[in-house]
Amino acid sequence: MGKSKLEKLQLEFNKQYPQLLEIAQNEIIIPDPLFSTQNLLFLDEDRSCRIYLYGREEMPRFVLEWDECKIIEIRNEDYKRVGKIIEKWVFEKTIPSLLKKESPELAFCELAYYYEKGEGIKGEFIKSWDEIEIYYREYPDSNRPFTGDALKLIQEMRNEGLDEVLRAGQSLWFFLISRERRHGIANNRPYVQINFLGKNKMVVKIIEDYEEEYVVESEVKYKGVLEKIIQELLKLKIK
Repeated sequence: MGKSKLEKLQLEFNKQYPQLLEIAQNEIIIPDPLFSTQNLLFLDEDRSCRIYLYGREEMPRFVLEWDECKIIEIRNEDYKRVGKIIEKWVFEKTIPSLLKKESPELAFCELAYYYEKGEGIKGEFIKSWDEIEIYYREYPDSNRPFTGDALKLIQEMRNEGLDEVLRAGQSLWFFLISRERRHGIANNRPYVQINFLGKNKMVVKIIEDYEEEYVVESEVKYKGVLEKIIQELLKLKIK
């Protein structure tokens, strides 16, 4: 979306809902120099709305976020209606369930209700495990002979409730487990990397400062060696 169109939207929303002028940020920004699309950002404390146009789209995308986590994306040309939703979300801090009652067409993601209950991090972790299961299910054993082993281990760990306290991810074919709140390993913090070898075998590595601190090959199961490693990982604070 061109800057002039964003400026027009900004002027329109501020005119209709002057309360937005009181929030911490009300400006046009480029959030990532590598991704030059400009955003109109309304931000106050942990609530925000980002407005942008993707590619050659004519209709802007309105992304409501809670603590920088995407809660819902709205695409609606009724800017007056959307502006009211932005005001309620960013300025009034209206919770998703109340917004849903007022605007039934809003399709909030499941994370919205975790945040509403004060369990946003837990919800983000659970979502990461849902995504890693989907990732491995896309590759049947006939193509990748470790898929069944990966899914078995993931289910064992989820049965232990680890999907509520650890982030799951992947890099290439490796299964990664960390205490990072968001995707990506920050500040060279320790994480666990698992390489599935097939035939119920796996290699477990503890990576710290980009170096392998501990490497062990074992049967694909949570109880035993991996459990001891994970219990140590759980001593780290979530960041």
